[in-house]
Amino acid sequence: MSGNLSKSMRENYGTHGVDEYYKIVGSSYRNPHFPGIKLCMNIFMSKWWQHEHEPSDKGVLICDLACGSGEVTIALQEWRSACQIQSQRTMSAFNPSIHRPAVPRPVVSPPRLAVARPAVSPTPTVSRAQPLTFPCISPTEPSFRIVATDPYTSDAYHTRTGLQCIAMSFHDVAVKGLPDVSKVLFETESEPKEDQGRTETANEAKEEVIESKANHVEAAAEDDSHPEDRETYDLVICSFALHLLTTPGSLYELLSTLSYGARWLVVLEPHKKPEIKDGWGWMLWDITSWKGVQGREGGFVKER
Repeated sequence: MSGNLSKSMRENYGTHGVDEYYKIVGSSYRNPHFPGIKLCMNIFMSKWWQHEHEPSDKGVLICDLACGSGEVTIALQEWRSACQIQSQRTMSAFNPSIHRPAVPRPVVSPPRLAVARPAVSPTPTVSRAQPLTFPCISPTEPSFRIVATDPYTSDAYHTRTGLQCIAMSFHDVAVKGLPDVSKVLFETESEPKEDQGRTETANEAKEEVIESKANHVEAAAEDDSHPEDRETYDLVICSFALHLLTTPGSLYELLSTLSYGARWLVVLEPHKKPEIKDGWGWMLWDITSWKGVQGREGGFVKER
């Protein structure tokens, strides 16, 4: 079965149930709201980078929780690329050693006599949103370390991003904690190393790398180390999924566990659910003023 069955997710869930639906479309799932997800991530990451980012030789550690087919991961990668392009443009503008070709000037016609024109009723101008400004990221800044989890869409995520996904559900994370980063093999570490005295075909080498990645994914999912002994995630991002936890108990259990393993939790939803209550480990944050707020006002990056 391919595609998302029906454009209405409510209809999909009502017909098949949440678990069964994602089992059916797990390898081909696509979130139809990707443009909105990308916009929200661009806004949040630009603000977060400005206020919270600290230089590190490891790179920002991010969990794409309930990753789907990788919409958040792709948005993060594209945001980072846009920032690096912005950095290159800024460096070029202020570096006089960079040669710029001469730009020919247009031929200027002689000035014409001014002619009185009839008055035109002014048309009200429509205010437009200011273009998003991307921060500059140094070329030496380490790549993001993205750890993805989803119990159903590992194949779709890998197909779209080329990265591995750990098959962990919300319940798994609530009980076991976020994956241990020390057991995760990131893309920058996955290239096969030279082995003197031994030759392998390209296919054999590729199969070895894939098997190594799979072993690391399984080890991260089955890790038995204590969550408080693991490296803390900088960001946990959950897109269009947290509302699937319909009981307050299961939601509290997950959020409480996440609060011990991550500094920031970003929740993207098509509506105002779920309700995250005080005392569940998290404070609502206004990204405009960049400070904590009471209630739900100011908690939205972009609301349609």
